[in-house]
This record gives sequence, structure tokens and C-alpha cells, in this order.
Amino acid sequence: MTSDITPRIAPAPSTLDQLLRISAQRGGDTLALVDAPDRPLWADGAPRRLTWNQVDAAVSAVAGRFFEMGLPSEALVCVQGLNVTDTLIALLGCIRAGLVAVIVPIDFSPAEIVGVAERLNAKAILAARRMGDVQSLRPLRHLVDESIADIRFIGAFGADLPGGTVSFEDCIGYPRTGVITRLSRRERPEESLAIMTIDRGPDGDFAVARNHRQWQAASSVLVAELGLSRTSRLLCPMAPSGLAGLAGGLVSWLSTGCQLILHQAFDATVFAVQMTMHGVTHALLPDTVLRAGLVDGLFDSRKLEKVAGLARGPHAAVIPGDAPCPTPHFAVLGEIGIVPMRALEDGGFGLEALVSSQDDAAPPLAEAGIEESGYLALRGQQVSGVGFDVSEREASYPLAADGWVSTSYPASGYTEGGVSLVEVTGARYGKPMEGQETAQFHERGQGLGTSKSSQPLAGAA
Repeated sequence: MTSDITPRIAPAPSTLDQLLRISAQRGGDTLALVDAPDRPLWADGAPRRLTWNQVDAAVSAVAGRFFEMGLPSEALVCVQGLNVTDTLIALLGCIRAGLVAVIVPIDFSPAEIVGVAERLNAKAILAARRMGDVQSLRPLRHLVDESIADIRFIGAFGADLPGGTVSFEDCIGYPRTGVITRLSRRERPEESLAIMTIDRGPDGDFAVARNHRQWQAASSVLVAELGLSRTSRLLCPMAPSGLAGLAGGLVSWLSTGCQLILHQAFDATVFAVQMTMHGVTHALLPDTVLRAGLVDGLFDSRKLEKVAGLARGPHAAVIPGDAPCPTPHFAVLGEIGIVPMRALEDGGFGLEALVSSQDDAAPPLAEAGIEESGYLALRGQQVSGVGFDVSEREASYPLAADGWVSTSYPASGYTEGGVSLVEVTGARYGKPMEGQETAQFHERGQGLGTSKSSQPLAGAA
């Protein structure tokens, strides 16, 4: 029941751009980033196969183009893109140019993208001309022209773009005039804002701010549990539009220097071809897709070492007992944090109460507690809070006492086999258990008391 997670968080973590430069120096001409073969069905352009050097050069070219546009340091750029190489290069180009990318969910309409850009005072928008059969760039261009005066430019992934739109293909081919270095105004660059995501609450959408250090902390939970290394080949269909896809795909790839194979979710035939074609060793999937794949024998591969499931509904997660390889599970708690899940005696899952780093002086990567209201709360290195000095525009999670952030998942805590665990008991924003229900729930082990505790549960490191 104890955790074997021992990720190392360096005292002074590198920025994401520094991780890319290190991987390019080590990897050179080895294959780094690969599109799915069915990319043309979803996005313009042929599938790309890029080495580390090619990724690094493309990122510098995009950063140079951004730099030429005259965007100020730490200006926000709204990015909406599919799970293709272009999107990841765009995000890294923003970082290298000293900008902050706000990744917009792929199901956001042009009006919702404009709404995000207006609220955050973004200076640029980069979006796809089409996503499958949906072509939204022209209405987006029209809405921006009508309502936002401060947008410097609109860039687009794709061909046949409307007038006044900057082509991402032209950005990648922009002449490289030397290394783009924009010094951070902060004494510790790893604490500067890196990528913002969008979470959805009962009162609407809001932005979640994370710095470089927090992104690496979120990723390290996955990297350690999966055992990723430079020789790994990671197949990821998780869209880079939120915590799960970015930490599990982009940041895990950068921090390990492994090979990342992208997949536009979800086509089982294409996925199986990629497994064989690329000799995939690790896969990262939504829990529902993983369950279906295990039943259908999709993961019968000799080279596959682990396939992980990410559950946004931890209370409903299930894994068949006959999986052909280890299948670690993770709870993705909104955009707040990622926590490993452990099998319980009744067949359900409990969340690790504490996920520690090897550095005893550092706070845990994730620490769980239960609010008096009955909702699960997190704090730790990966958990985002307020305090980023970007003109106070972001509306991240409000911090409670001692840095706790409510996940809005109803939960209960108890001890099983001497290990303190938390079990999510319902969907996000669902109703917490009543006192009588909680007492019945605790009968399976030594409970922490029917009254909800706002203190962290004892760790299972």
C-alpha cells in the first residue's frame, strides 16, 4: 500500500525552455516528436517527425517571430490547438520569447476564445484554421476585429488563411538570427509564469496560473510512477489543453528527453499502428479509453512496459484485473493537481494522502486534506495559487489558510493497513456525505472521525 514514488525536485529547477535546450544538446539528431499518421484528418499539414535539434530550431524560429512582433515581456498569448507538433512548438516558442501562453480548451468557440483574451488582456491569439470539419478561424478573426483593440496579431495553424492572419508555417520558417534570450525580471526564473490553463467552475471559466517549477512538480508525479527515461517512447493522446495533457505529455517529454508520439484522440486502429510502428514503451490515457483498450486487447505489445490511466472522475475509476502490464492510475483533480491512486480491498481506489520529494527540506509534491465542508483540498509544490505578478490579471484558485486549495470533490478519509488514504466519494461540485453516511463509510477501517478535518492526513510516502 505504500508508495514507490521518489521523484527528485532539484533545489533550483530549470525553466521549461532550459529543459528543451538540455534535451537538444543531449539528443541532437535523435527522433524527439512525432505526429499521428492521421493528422490530415484533423489539422492542416503533413505529419511531422522532428529530431531534438529540429524542435529546438523551430522553437527559436517561432520565438524570433514573436520577438519581432514587439510583444512585451510576459505578455499573454491565447493558444488553441490540437494534439499536434505545431501546438507544442507554439507553446515553447512563447516561453522562449519571454511570453506566457494561455492554453484554451479545444472545445471553446471563437466567442469563448475572445472572452478569455479580453478578460486576461492577451496581446495575441494563435488558433487552428480547422479542427477536423470545424472551421472557426474566420469568425474568430471577425470577432477580434469587432471587439478587441489591443490584440497585436492573430496567428493560425493551417493553410488558406484569411487576410491579416500570421501563418504559423511562416513563423517556423522565420530566419534564425541568433539565440533569443529575454531575461526574466525575477531573481529565480523558474518561479516566473510559464503556461496558464482554463478551469471550469459553477460560476464560469477562470484562468489557472502555474510557474515552471509547479509544472515540473506536476509532471514528476507521472514520470516517477511510469518510470520514464530518455530511452522511453511515450504515446500520448491527451490534448495539450489542460493540466493532464501538458504535464503528462509536454513537460514529461521535456524533463526526461524521451520520444513523444502524439495521437488525436481517439482512433483505436491508428493507436495500435503507432504502438507497433514506434515500439511504444509507455502510454498515457483517459481512464475510460484505457478500460476499453484493455477489454479489446489493444495493449498486447511486447515492448509496452506501463500504461497509465488518468481519471477526472476518481469515484468511478475501474481497472480490469487481467491487464497485460502495470496500469498505474492518477486522479486529475480539475486543474489543481494530479495525485496517484491506490487500489483498495473493496476494488475501489484511494488517493495517496502525501506524495513526497526526495528532498526532505522541500514541501510535498501533493498533500491532501479534507475541509470542514467535506471537500478534498490539496497543497504542495504542484498546486497553483495566486501571487503571480502579471498585472494581477489571472484569477487563480483562492488560497485558504496554510496554502490549501479546495478541489470541490466530495471526499472522506480513513486508514487502511496502517496507511492514511482519501477516497473521492462523488463528482466534482457534488454534495459531500452527511454525517451518518460518513460514519458508515469509515467502518471499513480506522476512521479519522466523522467530523471533517482541515488538517493534512498522515502521509503514505
